[in-house]
Amino acid sequence: MFIVNVEGAVRENDRWLIIVKSKKEEHAGGLLSLVGVKVKEGLASSDVLEKALKREILEEAGVYVNDKLTYVHNISFITDKRL
Repeated sequence: MFIVNVEGAVRENDRWLIIVKSKKEEHAGGLLSLVGVKVKEGLASSDVLEKALKREILEEAGVYVNDKLTYVHNISFITDKRL
C-alpha cells in the first residue's frame, strides 16, 4: 500500500498562500504549512494529483487554482508507523 501526499505552493504576484495547520494534526500541528492532501485509493486518472490538490486548496483556503501548474519535486520515505 502506498500513501500519496501532495502539497501545493500557491503564488500570486509576490504573495504566497501559507496556512496554519490545526493543532489537532498529528504531524506539525499548529505550524505554518503549504496546503496538502492525501490522495485516496480508488481515484484513477492521469491528473489525479492535480485534481486532489486543487480541490483541497479550494476547500481549505477558498482559493481557486487555474490550470497553470508546475511540478517541482517529489520525495519518498519508508516508515515503521502503521497508518
